[in-house]
Amino acid sequence: MSLSRIDESVISAFTGELQAILEKEIHAGNEIIETYAGDWPRPNSKMIFLEMPFRTPIRKDLPGIEFVNVNDPHYGKAEYRDLGNDLYLCCGFGGVPDFSEL
Repeated sequence: MSLSRIDESVISAFTGELQAILEKEIHAGNEIIETYAGDWPRPNSKMIFLEMPFRTPIRKDLPGIEFVNVNDPHYGKAEYRDLGNDLYLCCGFGGVPDFSEL
């Protein structure tokens, strides 16, 4: 028996601009590798983790949504944060992290 790391109810919670970005990322070949629902970093947070760095143009002009370059090899490369709805669309590095610049 395998345990899924993807919860469809988390995915369905993403609406509006974050849903549009998610759909474009999937169309561009990115893949959901995990979802999360819990009380970190804020109560009732929901997260979607994509395997690769964002493949579509970064949007920094979306009302109520901020884009952050996290650049943490333990967490992820970047994310969109909808703090009004506690939704986070996160992307990974897409392979082995490059620590040569540390």
